[in-house]
Amino acid sequence: MCGHDTSTTPRIGARVDLFSRATSGPLGNLIFLDPSEPDSTVATHVRFTPEDDGLDADSQILVSIQSEANMGGNSSTGDLTKSVCDSGLFRQFRLPARWLRADTLEVALDRPVSLMVGGDGIIGRRVSMLGERGLAEETLLADGIVGFNSI
Repeated sequence: MCGHDTSTTPRIGARVDLFSRATSGPLGNLIFLDPSEPDSTVATHVRFTPEDDGLDADSQILVSIQSEANMGGNSSTGDLTKSVCDSGLFRQFRLPARWLRADTLEVALDRPVSLMVGGDGIIGRRVSMLGERGLAEETLLADGIVGFNSI
């Protein structure tokens, strides 16, 4: 990292900064963590912090983590050039609408996720935030790549 770190975000778990495809601006960030054990390599919770008021309070928000992608070698990485449908699916969870009316909220994941690279780890995977309106109608709101959230 170049320069001084001015972020006020806690340095725990794994983080993905979500950027809107429509505006190229930040939509917010997700932090995957274990609140009872900050140095854990497994996340039991996710924390969403919005940076933009562009989220529609009427939409259900679906977060999709892509499946492992083989990029010509043995490495796993996210590919933001592919459509969400072509990226495969590793895990999905919904954010309750109440998240849209708060500064930061944290919820438990249904199953823990590994904060490692490769295998079942989420580091390097693409994460997409989708707005749902009605049956099977999803709109890509933002996406990004999961990285380590430590100094």
